Amino acid sequence: MRTLLRTCAVAALLALGAGTAGAESLADALVKAYQTSPLLEANRAALKSLDEGVPQAGSKKRPQVGVSVGATTQSSVEDVDGDHLSNAQAALSASLLVYDHGQTAAAVAAATNRIAAGRADLINVEQQVLYNAVVAFVDVRRSLEFVRLGRSDVERLTETLDATQNRYDVGEVTRTDVSQSQSRLAASRSTLADSQGALEVARQTYREAVGTLPGKLDPLPPLPAVPKTQAEAERIALQRHPQIVAAQFTERAAVYDFDRAVALKGPTVSVNGSVGAERGNTNGFWDGVGYGQVGIEGNLPLYTGGQNDSVIRQAQDLLDQRRFELQDTARTVAQQVAEAWSNLATSKVTICARREQSEAARIAAEGVAEEARLGARSTLDVLDADQERLQADAEIVQAVRDEYVAGYALLRAMGLLTVEHLKLGIETYNPDTNFVAVRDGKPGGYDTSAVDRIRARWQQQ
Repeated sequence: MRTLLRTCAVAALLALGAGTAGAESLADALVKAYQTSPLLEANRAALKSLDEGVPQAGSKKRPQVGVSVGATTQSSVEDVDGDHLSNAQAALSASLLVYDHGQTAAAVAAATNRIAAGRADLINVEQQVLYNAVVAFVDVRRSLEFVRLGRSDVERLTETLDATQNRYDVGEVTRTDVSQSQSRLAASRSTLADSQGALEVARQTYREAVGTLPGKLDPLPPLPAVPKTQAEAERIALQRHPQIVAAQFTERAAVYDFDRAVALKGPTVSVNGSVGAERGNTNGFWDGVGYGQVGIEGNLPLYTGGQNDSVIRQAQDLLDQRRFELQDTARTVAQQVAEAWSNLATSKVTICARREQSEAARIAAEGVAEEARLGARSTLDVLDADQERLQADAEIVQAVRDEYVAGYALLRAMGLLTVEHLKLGIETYNPDTNFVAVRDGKPGGYDTSAVDRIRARWQQQ
């Protein structure tokens, strides 16, 4: 029982480490990644671009108003002035499409569904950002543990070499024993150097994922709860995963695009009106007249050279493409759930096995060392036993890291790796704010100075 408790304690220490006051927690890293990610900002801008599809589609059935002015002369260019102008006119015109056989309604519906798909895509990007932050956090902690183990091994092998050298000096061992100790120490130093290099790589990856270099990191919190069965996890994924949601809305948008293509063959009716004034110069005398007119215009395409039929066939083919893409996405998500579930289950079993291995290797190393002191074991036997113990400890660190990554990979595969589900307690991006602001096609709302600043920056290079 004491052996089992000691094994669990060692494993817990390797997995979580000791807490440090003022250190950065995993939740802190996730919040920072979410709030500073350029990838998220880029996709939010892309979603805002999709939002503009609704007012653009709806504008077809809103009033269109314009003004025009003009003047004509029969004189040469050099002689153009008030005495030589022969005609001048100005007009204000307006038109309103009152019926288009459902084209605008279908276009608005398609744009709305593309926005919904874009929102789902944004959630998937959020999952990617948070997952990368989790992996970066865990990898830094793993690299720190490997460096700690490497330094401990170098210290131990240095002591072993000193002891072996002392025994050689008094004739208890041969030069071969000393050389074996020197070889293992050199190999251990090389491994430590590799671990230190891997730690620096992990730190830079952390900066890419989170936005800053890691300082002191808190212990890993317990893994979030996951379903008890793979079938339940797959059911949640097929309902919640943003890739599936995006594919569903993209398919619906294709349906409305098809309806719009069919509506192109129907009639349209619009109301037109204009007011204006025209003045003419006859023999040096100006006279003018004002006018106003209102009319109604209907249009029905009878033959367009096959264009409308081609557009319908194209829309139907695109709809078939979206339908099959939805089916493929569902298969992909199911495969991702199965893979993550298998990795999580495997890592749990691996951790238990590695803990048993570590405890057995520790006992074996102590036994071999004692037997070596009695002359029953060689120096090489001691070095091999210590190497197996060290490797077992390192395997526990790796197994714990794999379990943690697999757990969050399963959440991601189910579509649950979000700020809301993880309860990070921060305000999240609300896409409705921009959508409501631009939905009715209000004028303005753009900042040309920002474009000018970006253009100037590139022109200076």
